[in-house]
Amino acid sequence: MAQSHGDRVQLKLPSIPSHVLQPANLEVLYHHLSGMRFGVEKEGLRVNAKTGELAQTPHPNALGSALTHPHITTDYSEALLEFVTGTHSSPQAAISQLEQLQTFASSVLENERIWPLSMPCVLPESDADIPLAYYGESHIGRLKTVYRRGLGFRYGRQMQTIAGVHFNLSFSDDFWRWKASLGANPGEPDIRTIRDTGYLRTIRNFRRIQWLIMLLTGSSPSVDESFRLLATDRFRISGRTRLAEGATSLRMSDLGYQSAAQESINICFNQLDTYCNTLSNAVHRPWPTYEGLGLKDRIGFKQLNVAVLQIENEYYSSIRPKRIQQSGERPVRALINRGIEYLEVRAIDLNPFAPNGITEYEASLITLLMTASALADSPFNSPEERIAIEGINARASWAGRRSDQRFDERSSFKDSGIQFLAALDPIAESLNKAFQSDSFTGALEDARLRLDGTYPLLSEEIENAALNEGHLEFGLTRAQKHYDNWKTVSLSPDALVTMRKEAEQSHQSEEKITASNEGSFDAFVEAYINQT
Repeated sequence: MAQSHGDRVQLKLPSIPSHVLQPANLEVLYHHLSGMRFGVEKEGLRVNAKTGELAQTPHPNALGSALTHPHITTDYSEALLEFVTGTHSSPQAAISQLEQLQTFASSVLENERIWPLSMPCVLPESDADIPLAYYGESHIGRLKTVYRRGLGFRYGRQMQTIAGVHFNLSFSDDFWRWKASLGANPGEPDIRTIRDTGYLRTIRNFRRIQWLIMLLTGSSPSVDESFRLLATDRFRISGRTRLAEGATSLRMSDLGYQSAAQESINICFNQLDTYCNTLSNAVHRPWPTYEGLGLKDRIGFKQLNVAVLQIENEYYSSIRPKRIQQSGERPVRALINRGIEYLEVRAIDLNPFAPNGITEYEASLITLLMTASALADSPFNSPEERIAIEGINARASWAGRRSDQRFDERSSFKDSGIQFLAALDPIAESLNKAFQSDSFTGALEDARLRLDGTYPLLSEEIENAALNEGHLEFGLTRAQKHYDNWKTVSLSPDALVTMRKEAEQSHQSEEKITASNEGSFDAFVEAYINQT
């Protein structure tokens, strides 16, 4: 997958074997694709409707308990709402539920709006004034809050205000069996092995085209001046707005959760046991800087531990293998015990022009690219290729639209994107057939038109808006438009009753969990970190 040129590694685009695209195989492919399942997680800051300042209010009680509500919670900051759909049989159905959840949430927001951009609103001068997410006084709730307190000490609380979309998808076991049957050595021992191998192959290929996903869906080239963790020489200044001209996704750049500690982990997606062991070791390996912070202060725990990672989720990855966890189970233990269940794509910025933060076309495009990644050959990553992938993705995030930034010695990012998309028509048509929709071929055509310059890229549209209106003003205008849009969406009486009941039941569930606390919190933290 990578060719060496002296001390440089030349990345190659993933390639789908020709026999996979033979008419006989395409004739059955859509049957297997119809078993895919989808979910969406969308984050959005609560902000003052008039000033665009970060909300200082607690999570609205009418939205339920952030600890136990199945669909409406918070993420890092108390002001960072997170909407989590259930599992659906199509991307469109997942987005439809997302709209309903946000419609319900907007009904309880009076003087606040949901910020539509990935890079944050007006932030307080002091980190201490960015409220941590609060999950109550149960042991597990306190653990979640301490984890976020630790992130604040390690990376700064401003990092906890960056938002995005996570797109979850899975392939059916029938798909993985079919794909394995096309290989040279189809005799895998069991479905778990086939499934885990297939998902890891998909992850490796996704990371090889992550730059393309940022190019097509990246929408965070600007930030407000109150976001202080900036190298000012990398930005054009326009009033309060800071612009990285030609950038696609500052959210996915080194402005995010990056550190020397994380760089030391060397995550590898070649084999599941290696991936899990690497993360597990990072949770137990002390890091000098975090040892220097200390474990506790007069308030209590400053962080869950002094290791490279407090928990596995601290490692910020653009894509994660996932398995639904049992109560109190760490993510890595779920993977070790039962294997990969689905993939979580985390490299998607909020689209400020879409009330849901993601359009049907974008969801269809991600589905298409993930399907292509699952079908393509995917040799193991070498250490050199992993470094090269990180480098090319970093360049794409900061300057992917600039003409002087190239995918390789011959081609620009845009030209390489067009080249990769050229082979995807039969896959898009199979997806159309599987889901009885033309959105996949439509998304493919839209992507090509944006790459060839017929239409502007999303990050270019937002750069122009931020330059003309200002990051803050543009965000406030779009936030109000989305709020007005949700006011026009009618929830059925049954849906409204269900959502109110979910909120009420979540409060009751939190009370039960709190009442069931056993032993000290210190012992709970130790047991959680050291579970086997």
